Amino acid sequence: MITFHRSQIIGAEFLDEDTIRFNGIQEDHIYGMEIAMEVRIGDGEILKIDGNMKRYTNFVCPQAIPVLQTAVGLSLREEGWDRTVMREIGRKGCEHFAEIVIECGRCLDQALMSRDLAAAVKEDPTLDQDAYLSARVT
Repeated sequence: MITFHRSQIIGAEFLDEDTIRFNGIQEDHIYGMEIAMEVRIGDGEILKIDGNMKRYTNFVCPQAIPVLQTAVGLSLREEGWDRTVMREIGRKGCEHFAEIVIECGRCLDQALMSRDLAAAVKEDPTLDQDAYLSARVT
């Protein structure tokens, strides 16, 4: 039996009040890639991005690492930002890197909500977390 699985893990840490760093990993039995991406919280602009390929299929793959720099300056708040990432990084560099960048970007609002919920619970330990989150989502 032939099997395949791919895992993608996204982590976020708040470097300060204005900056969040995403760490994205994509692993399967062929590829192993990582992205570290710093984003300005206020406008979603990508400030810095680095990539690492642990496993890849051919000698050309590492040439996609410098292509990641085309994402610097892009705002995750712009309409169609994910299509721009796929076009500029996926087609001109590496589709796997593009997928990780897109998933990191999709996690921006969830990370902010998680940070805000933690602060609210710290301020009021009896806070109804479900109600708080429902009010934020709608």
